[in-house]
Amino acid sequence: MPLLRAVWKDVVNTLHTKGITSPMREARFILAQLLCVSPSRLCLFWDHEVNQAFLTSLTNMLEERLRGVPLQYVLGEWEFLSLPFWMEKGVFIPRFDTEAWVEEAIVFLRFLAQRQQILTVCDMGCGSGVIGISCAFWVRETRVYSVDISLQALALAEKNARQIGVADQMIFIHSDLFQALSPADLRFDVILSNPPYVTPEDWDTLSAEIRNYEPREALLGGEEGVDVIQRIIEEGVPFLKEGGTFFIEHDPRQKETIQAMVARKPALEYVRHIEDYQGRVRASVIRKKG
Repeated sequence: MPLLRAVWKDVVNTLHTKGITSPMREARFILAQLLCVSPSRLCLFWDHEVNQAFLTSLTNMLEERLRGVPLQYVLGEWEFLSLPFWMEKGVFIPRFDTEAWVEEAIVFLRFLAQRQQILTVCDMGCGSGVIGISCAFWVRETRVYSVDISLQALALAEKNARQIGVADQMIFIHSDLFQALSPADLRFDVILSNPPYVTPEDWDTLSAEIRNYEPREALLGGEEGVDVIQRIIEEGVPFLKEGGTFFIEHDPRQKETIQAMVARKPALEYVRHIEDYQGRVRASVIRKKG
């Protein structure tokens, strides 16, 4: 049976030959997944002999990846804000850039939690649930309503909530944005959203693995990319408490459009933008006056 170090070299060479841009990184994730260890600990197993079952599983994963299936779907899991989340085809893959503004939202929620016992939070368009579940995990005073139009996404989000241990803080709602909710029954301290905001023009420039495997409806946001954002702002205002806050992700080029939307709403004020780890505008913070 071959040693892991030899298998590692073969996997890196295979990925590199097929044009994978980060072959060493991806090889580390794939092998660590098969060994059920952290990628950072893979080097501790260099002299570990791998059996035929391991090699068969590895071959299947590599074949899938080399067909263009995103690494997150191949692995079946991905990390967000240091928490492990299940991933599956048909549900949007969370991006690293999203972590930047969610971190700030968590800091804001912690501040609010100093002043009230329970915070009511909405994760609108929750997908796999990473945003709302992360908030529930890091701020235990939250009750999070995770909303999505996709039943598959909601089922996956509920599975992730159970895995991470916050299911008792979560409520999952099948809805086209706010349509299945009533502001007479439900008001939020904070509404968080990473909505679809890709334009048709930008869609054509995305990588093939995104266009071929990730759900279009979770990415495309209309001709200017702001159709869903506009709906969230307009329909969400009645659901915010006085002084309540939106955190909404968007393309850096959409900031001025969103500011103009907010300026037309007397009940709202644009507070600030949040930059991602590359220094690009990635989200806007909008407050309901009062």
